[in-house]
Amino acid sequence: MAWQRERAAARIERFKETVPQGDIVVQDFVRFLADTRMAKVSTLAHDSSSASVLVKIPRNRAIMTNAVHVYANLVDFNSVLVDAGRETEASHRRAFEFLHTHYSACDTLIDEFEMQRVDFHGPRLHAVVLAPDGDSNEAERVRVAIAFAAAFREMVERIGHEYPEFRTDVRIGIDTGPAVAIDGGKADEAEPLFIGSPANHAAKLAAGDVGGVYPSERARRLLQQPDPSDFRPLEKAFERAFLDQRVIVSHDTTASGRLQAAYDSFQTDLRLRKSAGSAAVAFTFHYKTPPLSDIVFADHPPSNAVRMPSASLFADIDGFTAYIDGAIRSGAVAEAVANLHIMRAEMAAVLRDDFKGRKVRFVGDCIHGLLAEGNAREVYQTETMRTAVLAASGIRSSFELCQTMLPGIAELGIAIGIDFGTTPICRLGLRGAASVRAATSRATCLSEAEQQRCTGLETALGQSAYSASPATIRQAFMADRKLRNLTAETAAILFGTMSSPYINTGHDDVAHVPAQSIDHAQPKPQPMRAHCRA
Repeated sequence: MAWQRERAAARIERFKETVPQGDIVVQDFVRFLADTRMAKVSTLAHDSSSASVLVKIPRNRAIMTNAVHVYANLVDFNSVLVDAGRETEASHRRAFEFLHTHYSACDTLIDEFEMQRVDFHGPRLHAVVLAPDGDSNEAERVRVAIAFAAAFREMVERIGHEYPEFRTDVRIGIDTGPAVAIDGGKADEAEPLFIGSPANHAAKLAAGDVGGVYPSERARRLLQQPDPSDFRPLEKAFERAFLDQRVIVSHDTTASGRLQAAYDSFQTDLRLRKSAGSAAVAFTFHYKTPPLSDIVFADHPPSNAVRMPSASLFADIDGFTAYIDGAIRSGAVAEAVANLHIMRAEMAAVLRDDFKGRKVRFVGDCIHGLLAEGNAREVYQTETMRTAVLAASGIRSSFELCQTMLPGIAELGIAIGIDFGTTPICRLGLRGAASVRAATSRATCLSEAEQQRCTGLETALGQSAYSASPATIRQAFMADRKLRNLTAETAAILFGTMSSPYINTGHDDVAHVPAQSIDHAQPKPQPMRAHCRA
Protein backbone atom coordinates (compact mmCIF):
# COMPACT_ATOMS: atom_id res chain seq x y z
CA MET A 1 0.00 0.00 0.00
CA ALA A 2 1.45 3.35 -1.03
CA TRP A 3 0.56 6.64 -2.65
CA GLN A 4 1.81 7.08 -6.21
CA ARG A 5 1.80 10.38 -8.06
CA GLU A 6 0.97 8.89 -11.47
CA ARG A 7 -1.96 6.90 -10.11
CA ALA A 8 -3.31 9.90 -8.20
CA ALA A 9 -3.01 12.18 -11.26
CA ALA A 10 -4.89 9.66 -13.39
CA ARG A 11 -7.65 9.43 -10.77
CA ILE A 12 -8.01 13.21 -10.59
CA GLU A 13 -8.33 13.36 -14.39
CA ARG A 14 -11.09 10.73 -14.22
CA PHE A 15 -12.88 12.67 -11.49
CA LYS A 16 -12.68 15.83 -13.63
CA GLU A 17 -14.47 13.94 -16.40
CA THR A 18 -17.08 12.57 -13.98
CA VAL A 19 -18.02 16.04 -12.68
CA PRO A 20 -17.03 18.53 -15.39
CA GLN A 21 -17.49 22.17 -14.41
CA GLY A 22 -19.55 22.81 -17.55
CA ASP A 23 -22.17 20.28 -16.41
CA ILE A 24 -22.75 21.89 -12.99
CA VAL A 25 -26.14 23.62 -13.07
CA VAL A 26 -26.50 26.44 -10.54
CA GLN A 27 -30.17 26.64 -9.63
CA ASP A 28 -32.29 28.70 -7.26
CA PHE A 29 -33.78 26.67 -4.43
CA VAL A 30 -37.37 27.72 -5.15
CA ARG A 31 -37.12 26.53 -8.76
CA PHE A 32 -35.33 23.35 -7.69
CA LEU A 33 -37.99 22.59 -5.07
CA ALA A 34 -40.77 23.11 -7.61
CA ASP A 35 -39.02 20.78 -10.06
CA THR A 36 -38.47 18.06 -7.43
CA ARG A 37 -41.57 18.35 -5.26
CA MET A 38 -43.29 15.44 -7.00
CA ALA A 39 -40.14 13.34 -6.64
CA LYS A 40 -40.18 13.87 -2.87
CA VAL A 41 -43.89 13.05 -2.63
CA SER A 42 -43.20 9.84 -4.53
CA THR A 43 -40.31 9.00 -2.21
CA LEU A 44 -42.40 9.55 0.92
CA ALA A 45 -45.12 7.29 -0.43
CA HIS A 46 -42.61 4.44 -0.36
CA ASP A 47 -40.51 5.40 2.67
CA SER A 48 -42.01 7.70 5.28
CA SER A 49 -38.77 7.62 7.29
CA SER A 50 -37.17 9.99 4.77
CA ALA A 51 -39.58 12.86 5.46
CA SER A 52 -37.01 15.07 7.15
CA VAL A 53 -34.20 14.30 4.73
CA LEU A 54 -33.29 16.90 2.14
CA VAL A 55 -34.56 16.11 -1.34
CA LYS A 56 -31.90 14.21 -3.27
CA ILE A 57 -29.74 16.75 -5.06
CA PRO A 58 -28.28 15.48 -8.36
CA ARG A 59 -24.50 15.43 -8.52
CA ASN A 60 -24.47 18.03 -11.28
CA ARG A 61 -26.57 20.57 -9.34
CA ALA A 62 -25.56 23.43 -7.07
CA ILE A 63 -28.61 24.87 -5.32
CA MET A 64 -28.42 28.48 -4.17
CA THR A 65 -30.23 28.95 -0.86
CA ASN A 66 -30.91 31.73 1.60
CA ALA A 67 -31.67 29.70 4.70
CA VAL A 68 -31.29 29.66 8.46
CA HIS A 69 -28.83 27.05 9.72
CA VAL A 70 -29.36 25.36 13.08
CA TYR A 71 -26.58 23.37 14.78
CA ALA A 72 -27.44 21.55 18.01
CA ASN A 73 -24.66 20.16 20.18
CA LEU A 74 -25.45 17.53 22.84
CA VAL A 75 -22.91 18.88 25.29
CA ASP A 76 -22.84 15.97 27.77
CA PHE A 77 -22.04 13.34 25.16
CA ASN A 78 -18.37 12.94 26.10
CA SER A 79 -19.30 11.90 29.64
CA VAL A 80 -21.58 9.21 28.18
CA LEU A 81 -18.64 7.75 26.23
CA VAL A 82 -16.70 6.61 29.29
CA ASP A 83 -17.10 4.44 32.41
CA ALA A 84 -14.86 5.49 35.32
CA GLY A 85 -12.58 7.38 32.95
CA ARG A 86 -12.25 4.74 30.25
CA GLU A 87 -14.21 3.49 27.26
CA THR A 88 -15.83 0.06 27.53
CA GLU A 89 -18.23 -1.97 25.47
CA ALA A 90 -20.97 -0.95 27.90
CA SER A 91 -20.12 2.76 27.59
CA HIS A 92 -20.07 2.52 23.78
CA ARG A 93 -23.42 0.77 23.81
CA ARG A 94 -24.80 3.51 26.06
CA ALA A 95 -23.31 6.22 23.81
CA PHE A 96 -24.85 4.73 20.67
CA GLU A 97 -28.22 4.35 22.40
CA PHE A 98 -27.92 7.99 23.47
CA LEU A 99 -27.21 9.16 19.90
CA HIS A 100 -29.83 6.89 18.33
CA THR A 101 -32.50 8.22 20.67
CA HIS A 102 -31.68 11.89 20.12
CA TYR A 103 -31.28 11.46 16.35
CA SER A 104 -34.74 9.92 16.19
CA ALA A 105 -36.23 12.62 18.42
CA CYS A 106 -34.65 15.37 16.35
CA ASP A 107 -35.90 13.93 13.05
CA THR A 108 -39.43 13.69 14.45
CA LEU A 109 -39.35 17.32 15.56
CA ILE A 110 -37.79 18.52 12.29
CA ASP A 111 -40.70 16.97 10.40
CA GLU A 112 -43.19 18.79 12.63
CA PHE A 113 -41.47 22.11 11.93
CA GLU A 114 -41.31 21.40 8.19
CA MET A 115 -37.56 21.93 8.22
CA GLN A 116 -34.88 19.92 6.44
CA ARG A 117 -32.33 17.79 8.23
CA VAL A 118 -28.85 18.03 6.72
CA ASP A 119 -26.73 15.70 8.81
CA PHE A 120 -25.95 14.13 12.16
CA HIS A 121 -22.30 13.87 13.13
CA GLY A 122 -21.50 12.51 16.58
CA PRO A 123 -23.27 14.74 19.11
CA ARG A 124 -23.94 17.48 16.52
CA LEU A 125 -27.20 17.85 14.62
CA HIS A 126 -27.52 20.14 11.57
CA ALA A 127 -30.83 21.30 10.08
CA VAL A 128 -31.98 24.22 7.93
CA VAL A 129 -35.07 26.41 7.73
CA LEU A 130 -35.80 27.03 4.03
CA ALA A 131 -39.39 28.27 4.23
CA PRO A 132 -41.05 30.66 3.93
CA ASP A 133 -38.69 31.57 1.08
CA GLY A 134 -37.67 35.01 -0.13
CA ASP A 135 -35.49 37.79 1.25
CA SER A 136 -38.49 39.51 2.85
CA ASN A 137 -39.18 36.40 4.98
CA GLU A 138 -35.68 36.01 6.45
CA ALA A 139 -36.80 37.27 9.86
CA GLU A 140 -39.65 34.75 9.87
CA ARG A 141 -37.21 31.93 9.08
CA VAL A 142 -35.07 33.03 12.02
CA ARG A 143 -38.15 32.96 14.28
CA VAL A 144 -38.92 29.43 13.10
CA ALA A 145 -35.33 28.44 13.94
CA ILE A 146 -35.56 29.94 17.45
CA ALA A 147 -38.90 28.22 18.04
CA PHE A 148 -37.43 24.91 16.86
CA ALA A 149 -34.38 25.42 19.11
CA ALA A 150 -36.60 26.07 22.13
CA ALA A 151 -38.75 23.05 21.28
CA PHE A 152 -35.75 20.76 20.79
CA ARG A 153 -34.19 21.81 24.09
CA GLU A 154 -37.54 21.18 25.80
CA MET A 155 -37.89 17.81 24.08
CA VAL A 156 -34.40 16.71 25.17
CA GLU A 157 -35.21 17.87 28.72
CA ARG A 158 -38.41 15.79 28.76
CA ILE A 159 -36.58 12.73 27.44
CA GLY A 160 -33.87 13.11 30.09
CA HIS A 161 -36.46 13.46 32.84
CA GLU A 162 -38.18 10.21 31.89
CA TYR A 163 -35.03 8.35 30.84
CA PRO A 164 -32.07 9.65 32.94
CA GLU A 165 -29.53 7.72 30.86
CA PHE A 166 -30.32 10.09 27.95
CA ARG A 167 -30.05 13.32 29.99
CA THR A 168 -27.97 16.10 28.44
CA ASP A 169 -27.85 19.86 28.05
CA VAL A 170 -28.07 21.29 24.52
CA ARG A 171 -26.22 24.20 22.95
CA ILE A 172 -27.66 25.53 19.69
CA GLY A 173 -25.99 27.87 17.21
CA ILE A 174 -28.04 29.73 14.58
CA ASP A 175 -26.96 31.80 11.58
CA THR A 176 -28.65 32.92 8.37
CA GLY A 177 -27.59 33.87 4.86
CA PRO A 178 -26.69 32.56 1.39
CA ALA A 179 -25.13 29.12 1.01
CA VAL A 180 -24.83 26.45 -1.67
CA ALA A 181 -26.46 23.02 -1.24
CA ILE A 182 -24.98 19.98 -2.97
CA ASP A 183 -24.95 16.21 -2.48
CA GLY A 184 -21.72 14.35 -3.08
CA GLY A 185 -22.69 10.90 -1.80
CA LYS A 186 -23.42 7.66 -3.58
CA ALA A 187 -26.90 6.34 -4.35
CA ASP A 188 -26.95 4.33 -1.11
CA GLU A 189 -25.03 6.90 0.96
CA ALA A 190 -26.64 10.33 0.44
CA GLU A 191 -24.49 13.17 1.76
CA PRO A 192 -26.30 16.52 1.57
CA LEU A 193 -24.05 19.45 2.29
CA PHE A 194 -24.46 23.21 2.69
CA ILE A 195 -21.28 25.14 2.01
CA GLY A 196 -20.73 28.79 2.92
CA SER A 197 -20.49 31.01 5.99
CA PRO A 198 -23.91 30.46 7.68
CA ALA A 199 -23.43 26.71 8.23
CA ASN A 200 -19.83 27.21 9.36
CA HIS A 201 -20.70 30.05 11.75
CA ALA A 202 -23.69 28.22 13.26
CA ALA A 203 -21.45 25.21 13.93
CA LYS A 204 -18.90 27.42 15.71
CA LEU A 205 -21.62 29.03 17.82
CA ALA A 206 -22.80 25.55 18.86
CA ALA A 207 -19.32 24.53 20.00
CA GLY A 208 -18.91 24.76 23.75
CA ASP A 209 -19.94 23.26 27.07
CA VAL A 210 -22.57 25.80 28.18
CA GLY A 211 -26.12 25.12 27.01
CA GLY A 212 -28.48 27.67 25.48
CA VAL A 213 -29.50 29.19 22.16
CA TYR A 214 -26.81 31.31 20.49
CA PRO A 215 -28.00 33.28 17.43
CA SER A 216 -25.44 35.06 15.27
CA GLU A 217 -25.20 38.85 15.14
CA ARG A 218 -27.24 38.93 11.92
CA ALA A 219 -29.92 36.67 13.40
CA ARG A 220 -30.11 38.82 16.55
CA ARG A 221 -30.66 41.93 14.44
CA LEU A 222 -33.52 40.23 12.64
CA LEU A 223 -34.96 39.32 16.06
CA GLN A 224 -34.53 42.99 17.03
CA GLN A 225 -32.38 42.10 20.00
CA PRO A 226 -31.12 45.19 21.84
CA ASP A 227 -27.43 44.23 21.57
CA PRO A 228 -26.84 42.05 18.49
CA SER A 229 -23.10 41.81 19.17
CA ASP A 230 -23.73 40.06 22.52
CA PHE A 231 -23.00 36.37 21.97
CA ARG A 232 -24.30 35.14 25.30
CA PRO A 233 -27.24 32.73 25.02
CA LEU A 234 -30.73 34.12 24.70
CA GLU A 235 -32.50 34.64 28.00
CA LYS A 236 -34.47 31.50 28.79
CA ALA A 237 -37.72 33.46 29.10
CA PHE A 238 -37.16 34.98 25.66
CA GLU A 239 -36.32 31.56 24.22
CA ARG A 240 -39.34 29.85 25.78
CA ALA A 241 -41.69 32.63 24.63
CA PHE A 242 -41.27 31.30 21.09
CA LEU A 243 -43.01 28.07 22.10
CA ASP A 244 -46.28 30.01 22.31
CA GLN A 245 -45.88 31.65 18.91
CA ARG A 246 -47.42 30.42 15.69
CA VAL A 247 -44.67 29.39 13.32
CA ILE A 248 -44.49 28.61 9.61
CA VAL A 249 -46.92 30.92 7.86
CA SER A 250 -48.84 28.20 6.03
CA HIS A 251 -50.18 26.70 9.28
CA ASP A 252 -52.00 28.05 12.31
CA THR A 253 -50.12 25.99 14.88
CA THR A 254 -47.98 27.03 17.84
CA ALA A 255 -44.47 25.76 18.34
CA SER A 256 -45.56 24.08 21.58
CA GLY A 257 -48.27 22.25 19.66
CA ARG A 258 -45.70 20.95 17.20
CA LEU A 259 -43.44 19.96 20.10
CA GLN A 260 -46.26 18.00 21.75
CA ALA A 261 -47.14 16.19 18.52
CA ALA A 262 -43.50 15.24 17.97
CA TYR A 263 -43.02 14.16 21.58
CA ASP A 264 -46.16 12.03 21.54
CA SER A 265 -44.98 10.28 18.38
CA PHE A 266 -41.53 9.76 19.83
CA GLN A 267 -42.90 8.52 23.15
CA THR A 268 -45.05 5.95 21.40
CA ASP A 269 -41.97 4.47 19.82
CA LEU A 270 -39.98 4.55 23.08
CA ARG A 271 -42.78 2.86 25.03
CA LEU A 272 -43.00 0.10 22.47
CA ARG A 273 -39.29 -0.51 22.96
CA LYS A 274 -39.62 -0.35 26.75
CA SER A 275 -42.42 -2.91 26.72
CA ALA A 276 -40.04 -5.18 24.83
CA GLY A 277 -37.53 -4.84 27.66
CA SER A 278 -35.44 -1.86 26.66
CA ALA A 279 -35.98 1.88 26.30
CA ALA A 280 -33.46 1.90 23.47
CA VAL A 281 -32.56 -0.12 20.41
CA ALA A 282 -30.46 -3.24 21.04
CA PHE A 283 -26.78 -2.90 20.07
CA THR A 284 -24.65 -5.98 19.45
CA PHE A 285 -20.94 -5.50 18.72
CA HIS A 286 -18.49 -7.73 16.91
CA TYR A 287 -14.89 -7.53 15.71
CA LYS A 288 -14.16 -7.19 12.00
CA THR A 289 -11.02 -8.53 10.36
CA PRO A 290 -9.03 -5.66 8.79
CA PRO A 291 -8.86 -3.96 6.40
CA LEU A 292 -11.89 -1.72 6.83
CA SER A 293 -12.27 -0.74 3.17
CA ASP A 294 -14.92 -3.41 2.55
CA ILE A 295 -17.32 -2.22 5.28
CA VAL A 296 -20.83 -1.73 3.88
CA PHE A 297 -22.71 0.41 6.38
CA ALA A 298 -26.07 -0.91 5.20
CA ASP A 299 -24.98 -4.31 6.57
CA HIS A 300 -24.33 -2.90 10.03
CA PRO A 301 -27.50 -1.82 11.83
CA PRO A 302 -27.31 -1.60 15.64
CA SER A 303 -27.86 -5.35 15.94
CA ASN A 304 -24.71 -6.00 13.87
CA ALA A 305 -22.41 -3.14 14.87
CA VAL A 306 -18.63 -3.32 14.53
CA ARG A 307 -16.39 -2.40 17.49
CA MET A 308 -12.61 -2.55 17.22
CA PRO A 309 -9.37 -0.59 17.67
CA SER A 310 -8.65 1.67 14.72
CA ALA A 311 -7.04 4.93 13.67
CA SER A 312 -9.46 7.81 13.10
CA LEU A 313 -8.43 10.46 10.56
CA PHE A 314 -9.98 13.87 9.87
CA ALA A 315 -8.76 15.93 6.91
CA ASP A 316 -10.30 19.40 6.49
CA ILE A 317 -9.81 21.82 3.59
CA ASP A 318 -8.51 24.98 5.24
CA GLY A 319 -9.93 28.26 3.91
CA PHE A 320 -12.78 26.62 2.04
CA THR A 321 -15.64 28.64 3.57
CA ALA A 322 -14.04 31.92 2.47
CA TYR A 323 -13.39 30.36 -0.93
CA ILE A 324 -17.09 29.47 -1.33
CA ASP A 325 -18.23 32.89 -0.12
CA GLY A 326 -15.98 34.46 -2.76
CA ALA A 327 -17.40 32.11 -5.42
CA ILE A 328 -20.96 33.12 -4.48
CA ARG A 329 -20.05 36.80 -4.80
CA SER A 330 -18.18 36.38 -8.11
CA GLY A 331 -20.56 33.93 -9.77
CA ALA A 332 -17.96 31.12 -9.83
CA VAL A 333 -20.13 28.63 -7.92
CA ALA A 334 -20.03 25.96 -10.65
CA GLU A 335 -16.24 25.94 -10.65
CA ALA A 336 -16.04 25.82 -6.85
CA VAL A 337 -18.55 22.96 -6.59
CA ALA A 338 -16.80 20.95 -9.30
CA ASN A 339 -13.48 21.46 -7.50
CA LEU A 340 -14.99 20.31 -4.19
CA HIS A 341 -16.42 17.14 -5.74
CA ILE A 342 -13.01 16.30 -7.22
CA MET A 343 -11.00 17.07 -4.07
CA ARG A 344 -13.33 15.05 -1.84
CA ALA A 345 -13.41 12.13 -4.28
CA GLU A 346 -9.62 12.02 -4.42
CA MET A 347 -9.26 12.16 -0.60
CA ALA A 348 -11.69 9.23 -0.32
CA ALA A 349 -9.81 7.32 -3.03
CA VAL A 350 -6.48 7.75 -1.25
CA LEU A 351 -8.01 6.41 1.94
CA ARG A 352 -9.79 3.49 0.25
CA ASP A 353 -7.64 2.47 -2.72
CA ASP A 354 -4.14 3.35 -1.53
CA PHE A 355 -4.41 2.45 2.16
CA LYS A 356 -7.46 0.15 2.49
CA GLY A 357 -9.26 2.52 4.87
CA ARG A 358 -12.97 3.35 5.00
CA LYS A 359 -14.52 6.77 4.62
CA VAL A 360 -17.17 7.19 7.30
CA ARG A 361 -18.57 10.40 5.87
CA PHE A 362 -17.83 13.81 4.49
CA VAL A 363 -18.50 16.52 7.07
CA GLY A 364 -18.72 19.63 4.93
CA ASP A 365 -15.39 19.95 3.15
CA CYS A 366 -13.82 17.52 5.66
CA ILE A 367 -13.41 13.75 5.31
CA HIS A 368 -13.59 11.37 8.26
CA GLY A 369 -12.06 7.94 7.78
CA LEU A 370 -10.95 4.86 9.71
CA LEU A 371 -8.00 2.52 9.15
CA ALA A 372 -6.79 -0.69 10.78
CA GLU A 373 -4.06 -3.27 10.22
CA GLY A 374 -4.25 -6.72 11.76
CA ASN A 375 -5.64 -10.23 11.40
CA ALA A 376 -8.78 -12.10 12.37
CA ARG A 377 -7.95 -11.87 16.06
CA GLU A 378 -6.32 -8.51 16.71
CA VAL A 379 -5.39 -5.08 15.41
CA TYR A 380 -1.69 -4.20 15.26
CA GLN A 381 -1.54 -0.69 16.66
CA THR A 382 1.95 0.29 15.45
CA GLU A 383 1.25 -0.95 11.93
CA THR A 384 -2.14 0.78 12.01
CA MET A 385 -0.52 4.07 12.98
CA ARG A 386 2.18 3.68 10.36
CA THR A 387 -0.54 3.22 7.73
CA ALA A 388 -2.61 6.10 9.08
CA VAL A 389 0.32 8.55 8.96
CA LEU A 390 1.23 7.40 5.45
CA ALA A 391 -2.43 7.84 4.44
CA ALA A 392 -2.32 11.39 5.81
CA SER A 393 0.83 12.07 3.79
CA GLY A 394 -0.88 10.67 0.67
CA ILE A 395 -3.97 12.83 1.21
CA ARG A 396 -1.77 15.94 1.45
CA SER A 397 0.17 14.96 -1.67
CA SER A 398 -3.08 14.39 -3.58
CA PHE A 399 -4.39 17.73 -2.36
CA GLU A 400 -1.25 19.49 -3.59
CA LEU A 401 -1.63 17.66 -6.90
CA CYS A 402 -5.23 18.92 -7.13
CA GLN A 403 -3.89 22.44 -6.67
CA THR A 404 -1.79 22.04 -9.81
CA MET A 405 -4.64 20.49 -11.82
CA LEU A 406 -7.67 22.53 -10.73
CA PRO A 407 -8.25 26.27 -11.08
CA GLY A 408 -8.61 28.74 -8.23
CA ILE A 409 -7.58 26.65 -5.18
CA ALA A 410 -3.92 27.61 -4.80
CA GLU A 411 -4.62 29.51 -1.56
CA LEU A 412 -6.34 26.60 0.18
CA GLY A 413 -4.65 24.22 2.61
CA ILE A 414 -5.45 20.94 4.33
CA ALA A 415 -5.40 20.28 8.09
CA ILE A 416 -5.20 16.65 9.24
CA GLY A 417 -5.73 15.08 12.67
CA ILE A 418 -5.29 11.44 13.72
CA ASP A 419 -6.02 9.53 16.90
CA PHE A 420 -6.15 5.85 17.85
CA GLY A 421 -8.64 3.92 19.97
CA THR A 422 -11.47 1.43 20.07
CA THR A 423 -14.37 2.70 17.96
CA PRO A 424 -17.90 1.34 17.36
CA ILE A 425 -19.26 1.55 13.81
CA CYS A 426 -22.85 1.21 12.52
CA ARG A 427 -25.90 3.05 11.17
CA LEU A 428 -28.02 5.08 13.59
CA GLY A 429 -31.30 6.98 13.75
CA LEU A 430 -34.51 6.35 11.90
CA ARG A 431 -34.80 3.39 9.59
CA GLY A 432 -34.39 3.54 5.83
CA ALA A 433 -33.11 6.59 3.98
CA ALA A 434 -33.05 8.73 7.12
CA SER A 435 -30.45 6.66 8.99
CA VAL A 436 -26.87 7.91 9.17
CA ARG A 437 -23.42 6.32 9.25
CA ALA A 438 -21.81 6.58 12.66
CA ALA A 439 -18.36 5.92 14.06
CA THR A 440 -18.08 7.70 17.38
CA SER A 441 -15.55 7.31 20.19
CA ARG A 442 -12.99 9.37 22.07
CA ALA A 443 -10.59 8.63 19.21
CA THR A 444 -12.96 10.09 16.62
CA CYS A 445 -13.70 13.14 18.79
CA LEU A 446 -10.01 13.74 19.51
CA SER A 447 -8.89 13.23 15.92
CA GLU A 448 -11.32 15.97 14.91
CA ALA A 449 -9.98 18.18 17.72
CA GLU A 450 -6.42 17.51 16.52
CA GLN A 451 -7.39 18.57 13.00
CA GLN A 452 -8.93 21.76 14.38
CA ARG A 453 -5.67 22.81 16.05
CA CYS A 454 -3.79 22.54 12.75
CA THR A 455 -3.12 25.12 10.07
CA GLY A 456 -3.56 24.15 6.43
CA LEU A 457 0.05 22.92 6.34
CA GLU A 458 0.00 20.72 9.45
CA THR A 459 -0.77 17.14 10.48
CA ALA A 460 -1.29 16.35 14.19
CA LEU A 461 -1.51 13.20 16.30
CA GLY A 462 -3.60 12.76 19.43
CA GLN A 463 -1.82 11.48 22.52
CA SER A 464 -3.08 7.92 22.04
CA ALA A 465 -2.05 7.94 18.39
CA TYR A 466 1.37 9.29 19.32
CA SER A 467 1.87 6.61 21.98
CA ALA A 468 0.77 3.85 19.59
CA SER A 469 3.12 4.96 16.80
CA PRO A 470 6.54 3.48 16.00
CA ALA A 471 9.58 5.43 17.17
CA THR A 472 10.37 7.07 13.82
CA ILE A 473 6.89 8.64 13.75
CA ARG A 474 7.10 9.71 17.40
CA GLN A 475 10.44 11.36 16.72
CA ALA A 476 9.06 13.23 13.68
CA PHE A 477 6.02 14.44 15.66
CA MET A 478 8.00 15.28 18.81
CA ALA A 479 7.23 19.02 18.69
CA ASP A 480 3.67 19.37 20.04
CA ARG A 481 2.69 16.16 18.20
CA LYS A 482 2.44 18.19 14.96
CA LEU A 483 4.37 18.12 11.69
CA ARG A 484 4.34 20.60 8.81
CA ASN A 485 4.24 19.68 5.13
CA LEU A 486 3.95 15.92 5.63
CA THR A 487 3.62 14.68 2.04
CA ALA A 488 4.23 11.23 0.60
CA GLU A 489 7.70 12.33 -0.48
CA THR A 490 8.69 13.63 2.97
CA ALA A 491 7.18 10.55 4.62
CA ALA A 492 9.37 8.32 2.46
CA ILE A 493 12.43 10.27 3.62
CA LEU A 494 11.43 10.43 7.30
CA PHE A 495 10.08 6.92 7.74
CA GLY A 496 11.51 5.00 4.79
CA THR A 497 9.78 2.26 2.86
CA MET A 498 11.32 -0.50 5.03
CA SER A 499 11.11 -0.94 8.79
CA SER A 500 14.08 0.49 10.65
CA PRO A 501 16.24 -2.32 12.14
CA TYR A 502 15.76 -0.91 15.65
CA ILE A 503 11.95 -0.60 15.31
CA ASN A 504 10.77 -4.15 14.98
CA THR A 505 7.04 -3.76 15.69
CA GLY A 506 6.61 -7.50 15.95
CA HIS A 507 3.95 -7.41 13.24
CA ASP A 508 5.78 -6.55 10.01
CA ASP A 509 5.99 -10.24 9.07
CA VAL A 510 2.40 -11.16 9.89
CA ALA A 511 0.40 -8.13 8.87
CA HIS A 512 0.52 -9.05 5.18
CA VAL A 513 0.15 -12.83 5.56
CA PRO A 514 -3.30 -14.43 5.11
CA ALA A 515 -4.86 -14.89 8.53
CA GLN A 516 -5.44 -18.61 8.03
CA SER A 517 -1.69 -19.19 7.57
CA ILE A 518 -0.63 -17.50 10.82
CA ASP A 519 0.42 -19.77 13.65
CA HIS A 520 -1.12 -17.99 16.62
CA ALA A 521 0.50 -20.47 19.00
CA GLN A 522 3.92 -18.95 18.26
CA PRO A 523 4.74 -15.89 20.36
CA LYS A 524 5.20 -12.68 18.37
CA PRO A 525 8.62 -11.02 18.57
CA GLN A 526 8.56 -8.10 20.97
CA PRO A 527 9.51 -4.60 19.83
CA MET A 528 12.97 -3.42 20.79
CA ARG A 529 12.71 -0.46 23.15
CA ALA A 530 16.23 1.05 22.97
CA HIS A 531 15.14 4.16 21.06
CA CYS A 532 11.51 4.43 22.18
CA ARG A 533 10.37 7.47 24.14
CA ALA A 534 7.10 5.95 25.36
